[in-house]
Amino acid sequence: MKLDFQLNFSPTQSDLKEVEMWLIEEDKISQNGFYCNWTIIEKAFRNKEFITLNHNNLPIGFLVWSKGEIYAEIDILEISPKHRNKGIGKYFFDQISRYFKEKGFLAIKLFCAPRESEKFWKKMDFIKFPDRGYSESDLTYFKPLIETLKTTEICHSENKIELWNVEPYQIKNHEPKWTWKIESEFSPIIQPCNCNWNLKWTKNGKVIKEDKVKYFSNNSRVEYSPFLLITELNE
Repeated sequence: MKLDFQLNFSPTQSDLKEVEMWLIEEDKISQNGFYCNWTIIEKAFRNKEFITLNHNNLPIGFLVWSKGEIYAEIDILEISPKHRNKGIGKYFFDQISRYFKEKGFLAIKLFCAPRESEKFWKKMDFIKFPDRGYSESDLTYFKPLIETLKTTEICHSENKIELWNVEPYQIKNHEPKWTWKIESEFSPIIQPCNCNWNLKWTKNGKVIKEDKVKYFSNNSRVEYSPFLLITELNE
């Protein structure tokens, strides 16, 4: 389906005003929407972290985002009420994902607000963050933008990466929470983690490295808060 919409990466003050108008109307009618975050939206506009989806030269959707080291964070994504339930939200997100990937980001992170939006983000293949031991909402999600190595439930391989959701001194009574089988064709690993969790690399049955995530490698960095990122393995 071809949709006659355009991403606008340089919205004008007029575009911002149009968004404000339908946010105010939505707030008056339903007491929902993101007009309560108008200060954040204006700041994003000034910082050029505000993108609109336009139709007939008018914004019918907008995105507020921010930049992490290896990821883009979606702070707000909204379609105007009269344009909802038409597949436009998915179209907007697909275009944004493509844009972020072209910019070199490896993942997208977000917090589902309102809670009802969780259903939409799950449909977009977002994955819930694990409990990292911080004061972090259970509505925090992420989605890799590149092909990644998948975890395996049971792995007896002599070549693997294992990650525990506890610190090294605690692993005696815990099995690894995530295991990746390492084969000749290696895809990157992207996984939300606590930098103090235990990480272990086994090659040909021999433990090559084992330490906290933040101390795991002296040669190539693997901790990019809040993510573990492994793109290659060097002894």
